[in-house]
Amino acid sequence: MELDRVAPYLGAVACLVFAAVLSAPYLIVDGLAAPIGEYYAAGPLGIAGGVFLSVLGVVIFLSGERGRADSDLVAGIMVVVGVALFAMTTLWAVWIPDSVLFSFPQEYSWIEYHPWVSVALSFIIATIGAVYAWAVL
Repeated sequence: MELDRVAPYLGAVACLVFAAVLSAPYLIVDGLAAPIGEYYAAGPLGIAGGVFLSVLGVVIFLSGERGRADSDLVAGIMVVVGVALFAMTTLWAVWIPDSVLFSFPQEYSWIEYHPWVSVALSFIIATIGAVYAWAVL
């Protein structure tokens, strides 16, 4: 398998999945604007920047594969972006107050696991970035 050709596409897909999963509570939970706002703003940084970084990650991953940028440079940038995304998501997940996380109605009880699924997906993005860097270097 040619990792240097496959990794950018896997990374782009992982970034899109992460953005979709991270946005799910905002799109699915109805009528609870205040708790959703507190949920996304938790922690020292909040997580709104995570969606931005993941969408940016799609562009960065594919720019190396499409020949728009040097693949060595793209791989290095994605290692940094992946680690930053993982750190941001982990800080957010750890700092969500229990009073916010468990304040949603029973029908939205899946939100209790949402931060940790997001952390796992951000770890996958960071790992793919590292694999891509290893493959091109």
